[in-house]
Amino acid sequence: MDKAQSGVYAEPNLHGLTLFCHVMSDDVESLRRKLARFPAILRDLDARFSEGMLTGFVGIGADYWDILYPHKRPLHLQAFPELSDGDREAPRHPYDLVIQIRCDRFDANYLAGRTLMEWFGYDIEVAEQIRSFRYLDGRDLTGFIDAPDNPRGMRKRKVALVDVQDDADFVDGSYLFVQKFRHDLRRWDYLGPETQEQLMGREKVSGERLSEAKIEGVTHAAKSRLIDSSEQPIPLLRQNMPWGDLREQGLLAMYFSHSPKRVVQWLKNRYYADEQGAYDPLLDYSQAVSSSGFFVPSMRFMEANKEVAEDIVDYEEGSTA
Repeated sequence: MDKAQSGVYAEPNLHGLTLFCHVMSDDVESLRRKLARFPAILRDLDARFSEGMLTGFVGIGADYWDILYPHKRPLHLQAFPELSDGDREAPRHPYDLVIQIRCDRFDANYLAGRTLMEWFGYDIEVAEQIRSFRYLDGRDLTGFIDAPDNPRGMRKRKVALVDVQDDADFVDGSYLFVQKFRHDLRRWDYLGPETQEQLMGREKVSGERLSEAKIEGVTHAAKSRLIDSSEQPIPLLRQNMPWGDLREQGLLAMYFSHSPKRVVQWLKNRYYADEQGAYDPLLDYSQAVSSSGFFVPSMRFMEANKEVAEDIVDYEEGSTA
């Protein structure tokens, strides 16, 4: 039976630790076996810190997938799209792996991170680590409720996870786009609450949409609607968390979906100006500093593919030559 990794559609936690990694070893067989043990290590840690509700996942970078699993590739796996229009852009930073751990205990996150780094050993190198946290009652550092249109309950699974009709080989996996944003909170705070609400298109306290009669110009709420041009809902689960200290701050945005093509449409709608020159106005105050694409395989897939027959690998290498 397929089963998604625990951190894909879990409920929010107080603390997060995200590790963006490069693979340093050519021994992909060893790495596949270690990845197969990843969910069991998390289960042991969750049992040890059961009150902390520890969850996590590992995602494989779009550019590294074919090296690690050359015999099978998710149908719609792609690198993060090129997004550049005017002074708005989302620079791409390809990583081989992303590991995220979330827990209600900071110390448990730290211990889990150390445990996993010891398990992977010299096979991987951490290129960047981000400590994130829950802010107030689930708000971004802008003061507004983050992702108020997020699916809830069991709908999270339907939105985020691949089913048998999407791709039978990767059931319960999920496509993942990650963006690290840096906010300009000094400029943002200078706007004041009323102007902020006009820009966001929502009430700051409740998160409710403003009526059209109260709105002047384009809003973040309009440009980030989860409906495409044909009025179809965009399958998207956002597992975002703020990050930062007193010098710099931002948002670590994670978009899980079973249909990445429509998530790309959603991203382009935010970044690219329309015929009236309108784009997501929040991007004037929050700049993406890195963006990358991954696939988060199911636990069954990692276990079933920890050993790849040499004749399959040789065939794939020969067909590429």
